[in-house]
Formats: sequence, C-alpha cells, structure tokens
Amino acid sequence: MIRNYLKIACRNFIRNKTYSLINVLGLASSMFCAIVIILWINDELSYESFWPNSERIYRLVQAPEFNDGTVFRVATNPAPMPEFLQERLSGIEEYTRFRPLDGKALVRYQEAQFYEDVTYVDSTFFTVFQIPFLAGNADALYDPNATVITTQIAEKYFGKDWQQEDILGKIITVNDQGGFAVSGVIETLSPNTHLNIDILLPFRKLYDYGSLDWDNHYYYAYFLLDNGVDAQSLSQQIAEVTANRNDIDGDAFYMQSLNDIHLYSDFDIDLYGSTELRYPYVNIFTLIALAIMLMACINFMNLSTAQSERRAKEIGLRKTVGSLRRHIVGQLLGESVLLSLLASLIAGLAVLLALPYFNNIVDKSIYLSSEKWPLGVTFLLGVVAIGLLAGSYPALFLSRFKPVQVLKGGLPAHQGGSMFRRVLVVTQFAVSIILISGTAIVYQQFQHMLAKDLGYDKDLLVYMPARGDIMDNYAGFKNDLLQQPLIDHVTATSDIPTHTTRATIVDWDGKSEDDQIVFHHFTVDFDYVATMGLEIVEGRDFSPDFPADTANFIINEEAARLMGFTSPVGEKLTVYDKAGTIVGVVKDFNFKSLHQKLEPLVLHMYYSPSYILAKAAPGNITTLLNATETAWEKHNPNYPFEYHFLDEEYGRLYRSEQRMANLFNYFTFFALFIACLGLIGLINHMLEKRKKEVSIRKVLGASISSILSLLSKEYIRLILIAFLIAIPIAHYFISDWLDNYAYQVDVQWWLYLVPGALVLLFALLSVGGQTLKAAHQNPVENLRNE
Repeated sequence: MIRNYLKIACRNFIRNKTYSLINVLGLASSMFCAIVIILWINDELSYESFWPNSERIYRLVQAPEFNDGTVFRVATNPAPMPEFLQERLSGIEEYTRFRPLDGKALVRYQEAQFYEDVTYVDSTFFTVFQIPFLAGNADALYDPNATVITTQIAEKYFGKDWQQEDILGKIITVNDQGGFAVSGVIETLSPNTHLNIDILLPFRKLYDYGSLDWDNHYYYAYFLLDNGVDAQSLSQQIAEVTANRNDIDGDAFYMQSLNDIHLYSDFDIDLYGSTELRYPYVNIFTLIALAIMLMACINFMNLSTAQSERRAKEIGLRKTVGSLRRHIVGQLLGESVLLSLLASLIAGLAVLLALPYFNNIVDKSIYLSSEKWPLGVTFLLGVVAIGLLAGSYPALFLSRFKPVQVLKGGLPAHQGGSMFRRVLVVTQFAVSIILISGTAIVYQQFQHMLAKDLGYDKDLLVYMPARGDIMDNYAGFKNDLLQQPLIDHVTATSDIPTHTTRATIVDWDGKSEDDQIVFHHFTVDFDYVATMGLEIVEGRDFSPDFPADTANFIINEEAARLMGFTSPVGEKLTVYDKAGTIVGVVKDFNFKSLHQKLEPLVLHMYYSPSYILAKAAPGNITTLLNATETAWEKHNPNYPFEYHFLDEEYGRLYRSEQRMANLFNYFTFFALFIACLGLIGLINHMLEKRKKEVSIRKVLGASISSILSLLSKEYIRLILIAFLIAIPIAHYFISDWLDNYAYQVDVQWWLYLVPGALVLLFALLSVGGQTLKAAHQNPVENLRNE
C-alpha cells in the first residue's frame, strides 16, 4: 500500500508541476532560512557550555543604584573581595581572580616578537576553569615567575612542531617585567567564550606593582560553587556579611551565571570594554525563523486547498471503491511529508554551499559536523512536523468530501475554502510588511548611530597604545610629531571613547552624603580638548601657563548638572583623594557607545596615560603615518609601532547592528520571495478557473486594463488589510527594540508606509505578470469547446 501511495504522490507531483515546484521552492527557501538561523542561535546559546561544571561557575558583579535613579553596572570588584566571601560564606568551593593587562603586551622569544593579550590569574584558575594541559600541569601558576600559554601562542613562538621539543622552562619576556618560564601549555580556547586568553601570568605578580586593597575595584572574580547552592540566596548573603564595611555597597553585588554572561551582560565596565545585551537578537531571529516557516506552511495550505477541485473526484472515487477516511488522510499527509523531505534536501545542500558566506556576514565559525547530530535529528523531526502541519488542513479538508457530491459536479460552493485562503494570504503579507518595517528601522538606527554628532571629531584621529619607553620620551616624541605639517595636535590619555574603563566616586564642596554618583574619569595631557575637538562652554582648557593645572579638573555638562553647579568653574573637587579646582566645562560628548546615555565625566592631569592621540590635518595619510612611525622608532626603538584610526574603532562598536541589519535584509528578501511565490500559485489557480470568463469578456469588448483590474482588486484589498494589521504590530516590536538604545532614530511615518507600498508593488508585479499573460491569450483557444 505504501508503494502505491508513493506512486500516486509522484504522479500527482508530475501532473501538477507548477504547484509542486512552488511548494518545494517555498518550503526549501523557508527551511534554508530556518536552518541558518537555528545554527546561529545554537552558536549564541553554546557560549561557555564547553567548560566542565559550567552550571556551577559564577562571576561576582555589581550594579549600584544611586540617588538620581541611575544604575552603574560593572563586572568588577575589589581584589580582597573573593577571599573575604569564601571565608564567611558556605557553598563556595573555590574562587579565582582575573585581570587582563591594559592593552596588549610585547612578548619576545629570541627573534620572535608580537603584541599579545596577557592576563593575570590566581593559581586556582585551573580549578575553576578546567582546561586540558598539553604540557605541564595545573600547578604551573604557583611559581610567580611562570607562565602558561595556549597552543596558538606555542606555535607562534616555538613553531608548529613545538610538541616535539621540550619548551617547558624556556623563557619569554613580557614588556619590561622580565622573563617568565613556560610552565604549561593549554588548549586554545573555543571562540564561544567571553574570556580572551593567550598568555597567563600569576596574579600574585600584581602585588609587586602596588597595593590591591578595597578601594581598587578593577578585578574580576569567578567562583565555583558547591553542588546545589542557590546563587540568588548567596547574593543576598553577600549584603549581610558586608553590612559593616564602609568601603563597599554589599547590596550592589550579585552572582552572575557563567552561562548568562554572553547573552545577558549590559555592563558599563566589563572585561574588554562596555557590553550590551544579546538575547534580544536571539529572540528576534527566533521569531523570524518561525514567521518564515509559517509563511511556507501557509503557501502549502493555500495551494493545496485551491487545488481541491482537481483532486475532489479522485478522492470521491477512492471512497466509492472502499477507501476509509484515515487512508485518504494518511495518503495526503504522506505526500505532504514527502514534499517536505524533498525541500529539506534542497535546503540542506543550499546551507552547505552558503555557510562560508553566512559565517562571513555574522563573523562566526559555524560548521556542520557529526558532533551536532542532536541538531540534525531535531531538524529531521521538525521537517516531518512541518510536513504534517502544512498538510493537515488540506488532508482533513479533502478527506471529508461526500462521494455523491463531488462525483455529481465538484465541490459545493461553501466548501471551496476561499475565506480560509484569504485569511492565510493576509497573514502572509502582514508578516512580510512587519519584516520589511523592521529591516528599515534597523538600518535607520544603524545609520543614525554612525552619523550622530558625538560632540568630538573622530575623523583623522590616530591613536597609538603607549607602550615601552614612549612615555619616558613623550615630550620629544610629541615635539617631533608637531613639527610635521600634517599633524595639528598631539596629546595623551588614559582612555579612548571606544574603550572606557575608569570610574570613581567624586567629592565636592556641599555634596550630600546621599550623593553617591559614579563619575567616569580620564587622565589627560595638555591639548586633549583641542585634539578631540571638544567645545569649552565655560572656563578654559588645561594650559602649561598654569602650573597648578596638574592638580585641576575639567568636567562635562552632565557632571555639572549632577553636582548641582550652575557655574562650576572655581569649585573644589576631589578625585582619588587628590583635591583640585574645576577650571573648565566641556560640552557633553559621547565618550561611550550610543547604547549608553551621557554620563558624568572628569578630566584631570594625574598622569597615567595608556594612549597617545594625534590629530591629522587633511592631506596624505600615508605621509602622516610614515612620519609618526619614524618618530616612534626614534624615541621607542624596542617596541614595534602600532596605530589605529578612532573612526574605525568607533565603527566596530556597532558591528552587531551592522550584521543584524545585513541578516534582516536577506531574511526579509526570502520572506517576500516566499509570499510572492505563493501569490503566483494562487493567481495561476484563479486564472485557470476563470480563463473562460476572461475570454468571454474579451469577446464582448473588455479592455486589458479592465481585466487586469478585475483580477487584481481582490488581492490588492487583501494586502491593504494586511498593511492595517501589520502596522500596529510592527510599531510595538520596533518600539520595544529601540528601547535598548539611549539615542534612538525618530521613526518617521514613511518608514511604515514604504514597506506596505513595497509589498504592494511586488504583489502587483506577481499578479500583473500572470494576468497580462492570461488577458493576451486568444479567446478562441479557451472557447473552442463551448
């Protein structure tokens, strides 16, 4: 019987080539989109899952709320905090501290030298994060002069055959901190982690460079909790055990699951700069995948019910000769599943071909392998489910016909399913309009962030990490640069707008005890304001003509507002126990990502620069960089020259938005393609039913335009209804998404109107092409048998 059903299904596919092709293309396109979205979502959800005991690893973060209602989220804490908590709280099996070196370090071994990421960790790091050792063991970091490197670093410095020689004990140098003996080699970490590890140094080494007390909050702590410990309860206990400490706010601390870090981190200060929530993207693309699959199923249902008259007599005859309804339902569902499997095969091949291009768009390394067999099984079950879902209504619809009705003259008028098809068409085009509106808004928001006036001039601004001896020879280096006609200004700073990591509590005269507001602070050199293109709105810039300026401050307008000063110049300020006077106020500028609102900022000249900034005059950029490199090699010959353009770094802040915008474009195209594909199928069916009517109208003198209008107006009406339904839904989701941005694009009315007009245009092209073809047919061909 199954063999017979397969024969019938194949014959039916061949007999109805157009509809079968449309169904297969529609399902294959939707499955292709769903597969790549599922692979992307799976990759996002897999972050940190490779760690043993990942469900028991948490990091300590804090989110203090200040009296003005702002919440300052940071992933850092004081260095003594982890040990303090472990001694007083049960449920903590082990902890480790983590502190990346500011900027990259110059690492040397013999003739090889490269800038690398260097991180200080406790010797317990490998207890919390169990990384396989390929050489050495987990005790490596108990030695203060030891280092652990990844296989990637081992290959870079010791060659690809490093395992064939004993590299343990070999000395590498890190900046000017002396030599470190290689005591262990670990696997290079999966890219699906928030940790960026190349070279690990013992945390105790940091004690050589200063005191790690409760006032310094620039350290990251990870805890391995005992089995069954409730992290939320542990977070509440932190407030209790720290209640008597005046140097921290215990209520602000809480435990964040390692598995939540990638998707649920929106910190002002995090490991490698500020972070943003990513789970909204996962939710959005989950909805897109479901919407596109729904549209393909709608197409299948529409076309199957539209063809019901063709198969009505077949079903009637089968029932007459004894077929039961369940047999007919089984056959029709089997045909649907078979078509779905065929579409999945095409979609799978398309994914294999497109995956490298998709990885390039989303900047990932997604691949298919035998390890992902659970995903493959889930997909196969999903394909069968889609086949059953798409074929369920047609199967139930066709199998209920009474033989006497269909054999006498076809289907009764009320059983044509026309209302159901209209509802499905409206749903399909409403989804398309919502997707196009979302794409337009995402693109507008991305362009808005790139084009927004930031309050500083990022163009032609070159920055160089301050490494080696450059700051010892900074005066000479700066003077050499300023001698170049293509360089207007040079300065130094602790932070750049694309990477802000410093914040503190500021004191001022008249400050209330309740005013615990965190201020960002940059340490800067003279000419910072001019180099950045900032605008002084009150007072003056720092100047060498005022020696006291080395202890003075410049603040932004937001800081003045929060401190309650109408005229801040001349007011006293204390930062890090260093008192001084406010000498100037700069106009607010966005020194962080536009995901965050403007925050208070203090500039002062307490010297700890991490970057040198050079403002180039319009001209030959190659000449500028050659001159800068020459000056660098003169004053800092032992460290390779490295530079970056600030506008390029700024653009990297919004790579997520750019990738999402690109993905929206592709998926919206597929959604519109699927919708129009289904519409073409329905129009073909309608024209086939009404071809004699069209021919008679032509014989009676009807014009092509009137025939076109007659056949198109119903679908135009349905698209207008879809537009009215889609707009409020699109507005709701778009408004919710824009709430993630402190600076939102103004949503203009035409951003909703254009998607509707675009869908209408594509629909008219789909309808018009088919109807014009029908309208130009010779009436004799359709009426010769009348």
